[in-house]
Amino acid sequence: MVKSSPSPSPAFLHISDKDLTEIELHSVDSISDLHRTHIEQHSKGVRPPRPQPPSTNGNLQMLERPVVFQTGHQRRKSHLNQLSSVCALSRRRYSLVCAAVILILLTLILIFCFLVQQSRALTSLSEVVRHRQETADELLLLLQELQALRRNMSATRNAH
Repeated sequence: MVKSSPSPSPAFLHISDKDLTEIELHSVDSISDLHRTHIEQHSKGVRPPRPQPPSTNGNLQMLERPVVFQTGHQRRKSHLNQLSSVCALSRRRYSLVCAAVILILLTLILIFCFLVQQSRALTSLSEVVRHRQETADELLLLLQELQALRRNMSATRNAH
């Protein structure tokens, strides 16, 4: 009984070396993309360099092609990351501006309160000075009347 090698079934196809190389390159790119997105999401670290694919014709290839996102989720995530970082910077700037405005307003309120207090003090001081001036004027009039009375009394004494 001589067994002949089984003929390849139609479910199995022969894959050429070139096709295998393309499949390997695609797998390496997919794994690199997964690593990159995993690092970006968790540690925000530096992207690892992409491995150079083997050449099909013996020459080194510099493969700089854009990464194909099959679902579009990765690109959206990177845009969302950029947008969230811009929003975080904007929120930080907005918070700083709000804090500065609040500090300026508080300073102006303090200055206004100080000026109102000084105005009240000046008003009461000017009232005291006016009162003293009136008192001094009254004393001067009383002194003049007293001197006039003294002259009259001394004139009446001298006349007797």
